[in-house]
Amino acid sequence: MKINNQDWSVFDVIRGFFPFHILISHVKYNLFSVFFWLLLFLIVGDSLGSAFGLNYLFLSPEYLGEVSALSFLFTGFALGGFIMGFNTFSYLKLGAYFPFFTTISKPFLKFCFNNALIPVSFVVFYLVRMSSFQMYEEYKEVGTVLIYALSFVAGIALFMLFSIFYLFPILRRKRNRRKEEHVEEPISSRIHKNEKWYNIFKVQTDRTYIYIGKNLRFTVSRSSQHFDKELVEEVYAKNRISSSLYELLTITVFFVLGLLSNYSFFEVPAAASIILLITICLMIFSALYSWLKVWTYPLILVVLIGMNYLSVNSNWFKYSSFAFGLDYSISDNYSIDRIVQLANKSGEESHLEYVQTLNSWKSRTDEKKPKLVILNVSGGGSRSAMWAMTVLNNVDNSMDNKLSRHTQMITGASGGMVGAAYYREILLRKHKGELKSKKNIQFVENMGKDMLNKLAFMATTNDIFIRYRKFDYAGNKYVIDRGYGFEAQLNENTNSILDHSLGYYKPYEKSGIIPTMIFSPTIVNDGRRLLISSQSLRFLTNDTVQGLNSCENIDFHDLLSKQNGDKVRFTSVLRASATFPMVMPMIALPTSPEIQLMDAGIRDNYGGKTTMEFLHKMKAWIDENTSGVIIVQIRDVKKIREDEMYKEVSFMDKFTLPFGNMYKNFPRVQDFNQDELLNLSKDAFSFPIDKVCFNLLEKKLDRISLSWHLTRQEREKIRNAFYSKENQESLKMLKELLK
Repeated sequence: MKINNQDWSVFDVIRGFFPFHILISHVKYNLFSVFFWLLLFLIVGDSLGSAFGLNYLFLSPEYLGEVSALSFLFTGFALGGFIMGFNTFSYLKLGAYFPFFTTISKPFLKFCFNNALIPVSFVVFYLVRMSSFQMYEEYKEVGTVLIYALSFVAGIALFMLFSIFYLFPILRRKRNRRKEEHVEEPISSRIHKNEKWYNIFKVQTDRTYIYIGKNLRFTVSRSSQHFDKELVEEVYAKNRISSSLYELLTITVFFVLGLLSNYSFFEVPAAASIILLITICLMIFSALYSWLKVWTYPLILVVLIGMNYLSVNSNWFKYSSFAFGLDYSISDNYSIDRIVQLANKSGEESHLEYVQTLNSWKSRTDEKKPKLVILNVSGGGSRSAMWAMTVLNNVDNSMDNKLSRHTQMITGASGGMVGAAYYREILLRKHKGELKSKKNIQFVENMGKDMLNKLAFMATTNDIFIRYRKFDYAGNKYVIDRGYGFEAQLNENTNSILDHSLGYYKPYEKSGIIPTMIFSPTIVNDGRRLLISSQSLRFLTNDTVQGLNSCENIDFHDLLSKQNGDKVRFTSVLRASATFPMVMPMIALPTSPEIQLMDAGIRDNYGGKTTMEFLHKMKAWIDENTSGVIIVQIRDVKKIREDEMYKEVSFMDKFTLPFGNMYKNFPRVQDFNQDELLNLSKDAFSFPIDKVCFNLLEKKLDRISLSWHLTRQEREKIRNAFYSKENQESLKMLKELLK
């Protein structure tokens, strides 16, 4: 092989190929930036965050509510920014190890060409994964997928061209450069080491490389033994200035996007905002490392420790997420004494009030002793929300609304409660004459609309660094965060029909027009449950048996009697019950110390615990006024799936299983406990209890992501699941019970 008119063997070409040497240098000296590439590979490869649909943000990015060529263009443009940030950081960090770059023109541009192995590999990997996803999950045609791919590549090229010709102007060597010309010091800082970056050349041999040069041709490197030291400083200084401007521009764009996030035009695809975030992290680390070298890591550790200290001892870095509508100017004490005091309050008045609610419900059934139906809906993000709507819509339509007439209470967790709340609101609107029909299939489709994109966008542009934006609601100001983004998207998807206060539903529940909903988010501070309803639930928190009251349940209205509990936004209550760890922020309540609420599924994912407590407290009324209880359980996962199998425990499993088992099996543990509780309680009740289950995922190999985004294929699976043999048998059983 001839290169620069010299004969080279294949072995010599491979051994001297400069891009391979850069790749090895990344592994040796630049693992920090390689780590971000690894994250992107894992996300796109469905190996990181797949359970929460993180890969969907990249493989099917949305802009202005739809997947389009423009959304891929923005995502590609953001990736181009990350690639240039990666090249900049790599050039400043690794350039010193390859002194021959000082002997060539346009050194930064040629470094980018030779540093392209990782970026090009990722782009190819992404295009393959994206094309497969769009064709098999979203059912897109080949022509459409090709347009997406071209738009993505065009976005990358657009940013790189902009960077090279504007942000990073090429330094051309001046052949007639006067040696007496003064060259300024590139960096002036008291904390910067008084050390020339090229001192490392002194301990290096003058090695020959084959690099990608002009016109993308292979070129042999020249000797750097006689390079001009002042020229090196000038090259370094101008590229350092350009990279500083790039870092400043990237951070500015990031905060501008957060500032303008209320305008849908600026709400770029979440994948683009995530890439922008990791670009900023890389740029900040690059700046710190260029100044502090190895002291960068201790500084980051000190900053994190300081932030943690200030978050406890001051108002800095608290990052609290609020339930909109509550008055946070007043905070009541939260202590063991107050918890016991609340638990010891008489529940008689609350019990009598709820009996009136039951009487109103009974009178609307027009039956002497109706069956009392309690809905239990499981958590599971958008899949559970859409599944709950699918089941309730289909069952009620096939039974001439008999299910909704007999349903008195709804409880459960997370996405299932979102779907059930939406269906309940549709029933109310139909009753008030605001809807002609509740059979519109669009209602089901609304629960399958994306909510993850806005959630991720708000997380990256508002939550990570400084929460500097606020909004007014019910006369109070609240910080905008990803919790706000979730509620805004939910209201957008449902035409804002859920945008009420919690107290708005009280008269409709008490008159039996709609079922009562009981939410039970977990109090993270001590593991107790906060019971939330439009009505007082003190009768569920008070236990008259001396010595047996563990004060497990706390009534929302008792705890926040001074903070306008009735005015809390209903979508904030839905969010409190659906706050899956890390996906959405925990909701802080106006107490001292501040208590945090998390997903109801942590304690009662299927609503069985709340149901049994309710039946126990109301058993006398139920026995006298009904012909029994039917628990309709709408589950996202079947208890025991048909193809359930177990594998041998490997060597590594023995280390990971004790920890992974707790997360993997806690829904199953809840099932075991609640089945046991139901079996034991049946003997204590004089009325019959029947249980009917509708299951979404019936087989182990069935997969629908546990996220707030559903693909077209997943939505189709949810719609079709109702017609499975087992679910049709459940429908038949329910019809028999409600005859």
